[in-house]
Amino acid sequence: MKDIDEKSASKALAADNAAGSLNSKILVTGVGNPLRKDDGIGPEVVRRLKKTGLADNVDILDGGTDAFALIDIVKHYSKVIVIDAVNMQAEPGTIRVFRPDEARLTVKSDALSTHGFGLAEALTLIDKLEIKVNLIIIGIQPGDISFGEGLSLEVSRAASDLVKLVQEIL
Repeated sequence: MKDIDEKSASKALAADNAAGSLNSKILVTGVGNPLRKDDGIGPEVVRRLKKTGLADNVDILDGGTDAFALIDIVKHYSKVIVIDAVNMQAEPGTIRVFRPDEARLTVKSDALSTHGFGLAEALTLIDKLEIKVNLIIIGIQPGDISFGEGLSLEVSRAASDLVKLVQEIL
């Protein structure tokens, strides 16, 4: 497992791809804003995953609040798992796994993400740019995305389940 940041990701991945390792590269990224309570679930799950021992072909990235920045990075991987707070009109802490087409059918435009250039827009661009990647979205229904730090009780309880789910998908 490698812990990467956005700036070093492209450079390191270009070297890996030149060495022919693209087919087995997996990225796990959590997007969200930890200063908006439950919106910080993506970065929190990434933080917890860093403490577990993942395979060498798995990179971990805190994707921050702008899904647009991920578009250039995802093309370097065969599989990308994105963890995000998703408004699914469900009970807080509800977890769902989506494929990009399912996510587009489930939600309207920017309703998918609770921040900036959202996941729905990024998915549309990835499709339009014909970037070929096995993309899996793990969404969790936030309970509170007001300003402040810390997760709600329901989302905090579900964080451990999210970590286990990512490990199973890997």
